[in-house]
Amino acid sequence: MNLENNPLSRRSFIAQGACAAVGSMSLLSTLMDLRQINAAASGGDDYKALVCLFLYGGNDANNMLVPMDPETYGLYSAGRQNLALPQDILLPLTVGAGAQPMGLHPAMGGMQQLFNSGDCALVMNVGTLLAPVTLSDFRNRRSALPPNLFSHNDQQVLWQTSVPENAAAYEASGWGGRIADLLHSLYNDQSVSMSISISGSNFFQVGREIVPFRLSSGGSSGIALSNSNNSGEQRKYQAFVDLLNLDHNNLLEEAFADISKRAIDSDGVLAAALENTQEFPNFPGSGLGQQMRMIAKLIEARAALGMRRQIFFCATGGFDTHGDQLGPHSGLLGGINSSLLAFDGAMRELGVHDKVTTFTASDFGRTFDSNGRGSDHGWGSHHLVMGGCVKGGKVYGEYPNANLGDSPDDVGRGRWIPNYSVDQYGATMARWFGVADSDMPQVFPNIGNFETSDLGFMG
Repeated sequence: MNLENNPLSRRSFIAQGACAAVGSMSLLSTLMDLRQINAAASGGDDYKALVCLFLYGGNDANNMLVPMDPETYGLYSAGRQNLALPQDILLPLTVGAGAQPMGLHPAMGGMQQLFNSGDCALVMNVGTLLAPVTLSDFRNRRSALPPNLFSHNDQQVLWQTSVPENAAAYEASGWGGRIADLLHSLYNDQSVSMSISISGSNFFQVGREIVPFRLSSGGSSGIALSNSNNSGEQRKYQAFVDLLNLDHNNLLEEAFADISKRAIDSDGVLAAALENTQEFPNFPGSGLGQQMRMIAKLIEARAALGMRRQIFFCATGGFDTHGDQLGPHSGLLGGINSSLLAFDGAMRELGVHDKVTTFTASDFGRTFDSNGRGSDHGWGSHHLVMGGCVKGGKVYGEYPNANLGDSPDDVGRGRWIPNYSVDQYGATMARWFGVADSDMPQVFPNIGNFETSDLGFMG
């Protein structure tokens, strides 16, 4: 089953929210870690935000980032067949002397501009891994492999949580949520959650203690009954509030009431804060453009909300390109390009360009070869990281060996074994965000299996 735009069922999300509300206090000692308290007290203007842009369906990053040296481009052209982009339409990246020449998809002119100015980086061949895997390991099952590889739902969950479903110690939480569990009380006023989604339910932001708040791209809608001028509807709303305020003997009833009351309170705080923000008219009118516009407004409202750390989630779908790929994929990448470019401009306008890091994530990459019209489910993929604290103007990692049939990176049809894990990718940003090295295993349980926890792309 492929749920590209809302991979989390209502029942699952309610269950996870309840777990978050009544979860273990085992992180309390970490929250009181003197090193982190020291860092939190270092200055009231110490603001940082992480923005996760999830591309549901599995982005074909093989056409987002393309090698331009003659030998590797020749392998690219032969392997991609009818999906190969002509070399003369690629947008060249200024990668520096000695680095492999690379180009971006022609729909991504804004990202080329940001990359060449040092405000955007590309990280090659990132994917779900529990531990390093070689081709021999894969064939002989000698290393722990991610469960249900090439499955949309399973890989979306693993990307957003970095734990297999049976990992009880991290059950019902994502790595963004675990970061919020660690840092929220140290950096923020407690009136609004550190984690805000502009794209519905997700696993990434669910914490064991911090519950994510869900907002639409149009802003706070509140509870319809509370905003009504009808006296009957106002009485219904008051009756609902009175029910929430009753004593509850049942644990699930208590959790539901607590979450509902906090949601109502948070909605009021957010609505008031957003009233004083600008409109940011330069964002495209697309769904993604308006999601990112709302994130810009929430960042502008950070002081009114008492926030020095924020984690946002936005998303767009349509990347499951088994069929006619070239035209639709170009449109999808163009939409990402225009939304990210507008967001970069808004961050500069707000003076927080060096305090906000935006990164892409997706189910998986896609097959290097063609199925005749499009591409199929893959594994490792390339990703964008953008912001003033990013060590941009550089491509991190190595391009996969594209000699299909004789490549140590290929488990079949150009499904690349990831060179970097989600844990390493996320930990690099988490360290910048304020997570201490000693606490990194609480956020990324597999991080100790890899040689490094810092890929070097953050300043």
